[in-house]
Amino acid sequence: MKPKLPLNSPIALINQDPSDIEIIDMDGYKKKIIKKLYKWNTISLSQVLEDGIWEMESEFANDKHAAIGIVRDSHNLVVGKAAIESPNDQHTAILYNQSWGSGYVHCKGNNTPGKTGFKGNQKVKQQFDQGKGTLIFFIDGIQQPVYITGIKEKVRFIVSWYYANQSCIIHSLKKLAEPTTSHVANEVAVQW
Repeated sequence: MKPKLPLNSPIALINQDPSDIEIIDMDGYKKKIIKKLYKWNTISLSQVLEDGIWEMESEFANDKHAAIGIVRDSHNLVVGKAAIESPNDQHTAILYNQSWGSGYVHCKGNNTPGKTGFKGNQKVKQQFDQGKGTLIFFIDGIQQPVYITGIKEKVRFIVSWYYANQSCIIHSLKKLAEPTTSHVANEVAVQW
């Protein structure tokens, strides 16, 4: 019998730029992140994903130049930089939204076309399976065909975006007993 894992883990964020990023605790678990300035920024959850299967569900209030993904735990994100800008780009993997990258997946400096990007008010999940070394994205519950493989190090979940007056709600951070992923049509594996 597998041990039961908590449904939700506490969410904490590393906010290196409080002049641009405001974090509001909604209910002890959910966090609302408000972007205040017109400039790039990328922030991460503080939870290090080093064992098991982790899933983060988020939702942007709109879809202006936004992305979700992971960063190598040993990399300190540079304030005022997107996840795809140097030096962050060599340490991240992200799924773009529709307005920024039309669903492309960006991994360590390289773009791979995806089926679709997410839009505002869509629930976007990312599931990291440490045992398999994979990062798989879901948009409104639909698994996306482009995924990251070969991740054999500690990582953290990230959010990256540009425009002021945008918000993102992190609905949940969960450690799962087993993956909810499967094989889908037209899969494309991108090497970490």
